[in-house]
Amino acid sequence: MIKAQSYNSKGPEATFAFGKQLAADISGGEIFALYGDLGAGKTAFVQGLAAGLGVTQTVNSPTFPIMNIYKLKHKKIKSLCHIDTYRLTDGNELTAIGALDYIGAVDTVTAIEWAEKATALLPKIVINVKFETISEIERKIIIN
Repeated sequence: MIKAQSYNSKGPEATFAFGKQLAADISGGEIFALYGDLGAGKTAFVQGLAAGLGVTQTVNSPTFPIMNIYKLKHKKIKSLCHIDTYRLTDGNELTAIGALDYIGAVDTVTAIEWAEKATALLPKIVINVKFETISEIERKIIIN
């Protein structure tokens, strides 16, 4: 279970490590709603989460494909669904690409960058992750 917390990251490597550390507390069905400016660390966080779940492929932000699915060899979690809504005008566009088949599925972990564009589609219970820029490389990451 992911607890509400605040973390000060000193750079992308620390943000990656924080995401990787959180993966140990995941059991499936979690939805990470990520908020923050461009370059705030959302993708580095998801890359760490993916590494912690055992993803061996390169994880990049799916800005153009919108959604990437990574299959896992985890006992409970079968896939990581990584969504980037930056280019979308309406969260309902996620329905057209089949995202609702993954969001909230008990055997899937979902991470949604720019989640503010998809709030209408999200269930009431999500893990909000906010990235605040402190300096060029330092970030405050708030989970609630």
